[in-house]
Amino acid sequence: MSEEQKQPNEQKKKPIYMSIVGANLIAVVVYTVLCAVGGGEGLIFSAFLIVIHAIACIIVAPFAKKWEWVLAGVLVVAVGFSTCAGLFSISDAKL
Repeated sequence: MSEEQKQPNEQKKKPIYMSIVGANLIAVVVYTVLCAVGGGEGLIFSAFLIVIHAIACIIVAPFAKKWEWVLAGVLVVAVGFSTCAGLFSISDAKL
């Protein structure tokens, strides 16, 4: 087969939408940093935002028909709560 016949098959591949996951993780980082400046109350507010964000991602997934939203929701929970736990332990160590 020539290369011209292989190119249409390669162009039919679906692109990977991992930018959805990346954008959601960047959002988590931004509002976690902003909330961490507020101390303990800010971290509690950040945890609340993480839950809302993850639920929103999981609700959007079936309507957008892109399961990257579910992955984004799971990663938001994993990264967000581990960050909150780490910041809580750091703030407790300062006291």
